[in-house]
Amino acid sequence: MSSSKSKTGRSSAQNIETSGTRKVHSRHTWKLESISHGKGQPVSRKAIQHVQDEVAKRKDKFHFSKQEIESLCTIFRHLTKSDRIDRPRFRDVLHNTFDMTDDILMDRVFKAFDRDNDGQVSMLEWVVGLNTYLRGTLDEKIAFAFNCYSLKGEKHITREEIFQLLKSSVLKQAGDEDLDESIKELVEITLKKMDKDHDNRLGDNDFSQSVKEDPLLLSCFGQVFANARRKAEFERVVEHMSEEVVFGQQFTQEQLAAVFNY
Repeated sequence: MSSSKSKTGRSSAQNIETSGTRKVHSRHTWKLESISHGKGQPVSRKAIQHVQDEVAKRKDKFHFSKQEIESLCTIFRHLTKSDRIDRPRFRDVLHNTFDMTDDILMDRVFKAFDRDNDGQVSMLEWVVGLNTYLRGTLDEKIAFAFNCYSLKGEKHITREEIFQLLKSSVLKQAGDEDLDESIKELVEITLKKMDKDHDNRLGDNDFSQSVKEDPLLLSCFGQVFANARRKAEFERVVEHMSEEVVFGQQFTQEQLAAVFNY
């Protein structure tokens, strides 16, 4: 692995605009099937124990085993090589690992994981976030999705927010000069179907009731959760690592290169 290749990979990850919506240019793709044991930076026993202690406090709401939590912590450490994932790096993970492409929703998912709003995702926030993102109950996923769709972080979603979300997720068809008008029609159709209390906005109760009537509406404003194939790939890696994980396991530089394609 040459130093010029490493520099190219790192510079491409940094080549992200700082304002407005942004596209992912990073080459930090994650070859999930390549994860294995070796030498490299270990996961701190203290760090993992902290996560496990915090998870134990909410055990009835948690869907990962102790071994799987260890695996998620190991994955986290080798994604970030520190104790935090910043927003650009987290967007890389969403894009390259879970096939998310919508700029607005990738940022909203990041906000949902970043529970203390410090602009970074900690190891604990990573595990707690994935608990819902991958294995949440329908009620948990409804709350998560609504939180992502509510761009202002309120208990309702306005017409303007619905318009913005739909415009971001709908691809403009060739020759379609009236995209905005088409989306406005979709907004009205959506509100007619989902606005149960007829207050011209979509409240969290409206959204919950609508999704329970038709689960496909969970993704009505764009992709929030991983698609089925990517979710299955990630779950297989977690399962495999949980069967063979060594506390504080390490990777060689060659294995890290295979995993993260630096």
